[in-house]
Amino acid sequence: MQSGGRQNLAVIANQLLPLMFVILYSSGYVASKIGIAYTDPFTFQSLRLATPIPLFLGVIFLIKAEWSKNPVEVFHICVIGILIHGFCFTGMLIAYEWGMDVGTVGLIMALHPAFASVCAIVFLGEKFSFKLIFGLLLGTIGVLLVVNQKANIDNNPVSGLLLTVMCLFSMVAGVLYQKRFVANMNLMTGSLIQHLSALIPVFGLMLVFEPMTVNWSMSLVGSILWLSIVLSLGSWVLFYILIRSGDVSRSQSYFFLGPPTTVLLAWLFFDEGFGNYFIFNLSLIVAGILIVTRHKAPEMAKKPKLDKRILRSG
Repeated sequence: MQSGGRQNLAVIANQLLPLMFVILYSSGYVASKIGIAYTDPFTFQSLRLATPIPLFLGVIFLIKAEWSKNPVEVFHICVIGILIHGFCFTGMLIAYEWGMDVGTVGLIMALHPAFASVCAIVFLGEKFSFKLIFGLLLGTIGVLLVVNQKANIDNNPVSGLLLTVMCLFSMVAGVLYQKRFVANMNLMTGSLIQHLSALIPVFGLMLVFEPMTVNWSMSLVGSILWLSIVLSLGSWVLFYILIRSGDVSRSQSYFFLGPPTTVLLAWLFFDEGFGNYFIFNLSLIVAGILIVTRHKAPEMAKKPKLDKRILRSG
């Protein structure tokens, strides 16, 4: 009975991981919108990247996590950190500064599951099927319909649109690079290296281009703490677990739930409306995710089941 109970708990935990990730990840849009009003993009991102570093070090010390002894692997981890935490998320903050609205940024960034999945089929040799493509198409259509009601692209600057598209491809590149080279990196030491590798260039850009003025407030502090602790130590660790435990199409499909979740959080925090046909659009997204996640991964993309040692060893 004890063995069966543990197995049931493991199944429930595996099913809850994607949902927990989506909620935490989507909250980042809200926290960023709140925090960027009090300082400049490079300054805000420097604070956001530096704050969790002592926390990572503390966790690494407590659980005695292993450091990579392979310089090439460390280099790959640094590249991913710069692509995702450095260019992508810093670029999104700059896009907000240039006049982009949150809805349009969400629309563009929510397209990355489809791009990442197609690129994984082309470059990583992941399994292709019409069922997979149909699921991705349903999810993409649902995302476009949800966010299209919240965003008016014509009111956004061309420079902001181009920058957000570059952020989209930076995210896709980071995901594929992670899956290809360091899918089994240690989650704690790897995340620390990623934050440090992104912090160095962002901090340098802050010194060169910004006055480093910060209008301190409880809202700003709360935003930084939420992004640093909950996002860095929570959602991104969950995200790397999802990448490690399945193919790219499966792990990326959960991002389709980001825009509707962001809409719900915006309603809760900013009293923004849902838009028409929200439930119908959400149904398309859920249907697409169910199709993609039930798509059988090829043997080459399958990884050993994760256990409690995942945070300690690479």
